[in-house]
Amino acid sequence: ITDTVDPLALEHLSRLSSVRHLRLGGVPPTISALPRDKALFPSLQKLYFFSRIESPTRFLEWCNKLPLVKFEFQCPEFSTPDAVHHLFSAASHGISHSSLMKFTFTDFDNSDSWSFPNHLIRPQSLRSLFCFVNLTSMSVLSAVGIDLDDSTVTDMARSWPYIECLQLRSYLCYPVPRATLQCLEAFPAYCPHLTTLCLTLDATVIPTSTAEISLPCLQELAVEASPISTSLPVAQFITRIFPSLRNISTQDKDFRLGAKQYSRLWRDVVSLLA
Repeated sequence: ITDTVDPLALEHLSRLSSVRHLRLGGVPPTISALPRDKALFPSLQKLYFFSRIESPTRFLEWCNKLPLVKFEFQCPEFSTPDAVHHLFSAASHGISHSSLMKFTFTDFDNSDSWSFPNHLIRPQSLRSLFCFVNLTSMSVLSAVGIDLDDSTVTDMARSWPYIECLQLRSYLCYPVPRATLQCLEAFPAYCPHLTTLCLTLDATVIPTSTAEISLPCLQELAVEASPISTSLPVAQFITRIFPSLRNISTQDKDFRLGAKQYSRLWRDVVSLLA
């Protein structure tokens, strides 16, 4: 475990089969000049970074199909959508698609970033992670938000059949989300082990589907500051697909016009859950 490392020391560590856990505070740009082969970190299972986003991106671009079980990155500053896309793409090339079970990305909570409504994490960036077919936990905390639509959510559910905890969160959500309540039907269809779900969606659009699918194991649902205009039909829909759900949490930090009204309506939904 180390917070700083020079290129030669990193190259030495990469040859050791005894290295299973690695914590890094950053890697230098010169890492790209180091030798690359398929045997780097042959036994590495857990990798943690606390650094600017360029460091884990460089590291994963240098590596090839690391046998990681867990990857966690905490960024101490706001990350642009391009930088996030670069990191997620590097992860898809640098980490084994079959070994990874837990992926965590935490962006910096910076009030300056709240004025950047166009700085949402893009759907194609999340799609870079669909290759990790054995994921059981996925957590992305964005400074501004994540741009999702129903198609992306459905493909995500289909790609991660073993997922148990899926949290796509943000400190603030801009603009009105494109994903709707309809996308929730993907989880009973493709994710039979899901117990915890967090995402932002547009609950003002009431699905007309009457498909008889449900996910009894879902126990926790968080909707952040999801827009909602009426509680009864939303409660009826959610009860049908998540029959064991008894509580829904919301985002209390969103200062958008109407956010407090959304929170009140979601509390009404909770009171109506059967």
